[in-house]
Amino acid sequence: MSAAVRIIGRFSLSSVMGAALAMSTGTAEAGDAAARHIIGFSPDGGYFAFEQYGTLDAGVSDSGWSQIDIIDTRTDQFVGGKPILVVDETEEATLTLEQARAQAAAQAAPILAQYAITSPAEQAASDKFTFPGEMVAYNDISRLEQVSQKRLAPLHGEAGISTIQLDEILAASATDCSASFGAAQQGDQLVPGEKAGKALGFRLTLQRQDGKPFKILHEDKAVPGSRNCPTSYSLSESYELTPVGRSPVIVVLVQRFSQGFEGRDRRFLAVTGQPR
Repeated sequence: MSAAVRIIGRFSLSSVMGAALAMSTGTAEAGDAAARHIIGFSPDGGYFAFEQYGTLDAGVSDSGWSQIDIIDTRTDQFVGGKPILVVDETEEATLTLEQARAQAAAQAAPILAQYAITSPAEQAASDKFTFPGEMVAYNDISRLEQVSQKRLAPLHGEAGISTIQLDEILAASATDCSASFGAAQQGDQLVPGEKAGKALGFRLTLQRQDGKPFKILHEDKAVPGSRNCPTSYSLSESYELTPVGRSPVIVVLVQRFSQGFEGRDRRFLAVTGQPR
């Protein structure tokens, strides 16, 4: 696994999570729970952007990294085919977190300006225990994974969504992910059946007030190697924008947990689309 995903967070959840995350006295393992920053939408809702960032744990290095995802909400694909990533994976790296974020922002600026991605994103739902704006301390990541939710109920918004449901499923994988199933929470219950050539993926379903599903927003057919054989997924938050004269646009941020170099890692995936 590359150093780009071996990150130690700066903030501890122990002071705020209380009984929900009882502290253990076991030996801590290094890991990464990246923080995220929401940039926003284009005025027509056609594009959405957010940043996730952290600090490498790579030998003597304490190097910062930043990734900015700019997504076409009509196709749910990255603008330019991939995210903007600034990272120095060498052990001699001296790139600070502030420098990495500034460099990524500079690279993203022309694209954000081209699509006028400045409209604020209105949060419609969130899981209060995901702490997405913090680089969570490494010894709290596994407990965060355990309490994270797979159902969100938007409290407001114009998309008419009562519930966002995440289900973990098996999907094709070119990477051998057999070891990750043993590490996954309740993995055998969630993904029964033949696991050869498969990895843990997910399905997002939108439900209305009557509890019946009305749209599958996302369903993995294949899991890319970049997800590093996930051990679980959960829902962090959702955002909505209703452009004037247009249908609402929804963005769901999914947390992806996987086994890193020495401990659990967390990354964010944005699923975008129109609920109608």
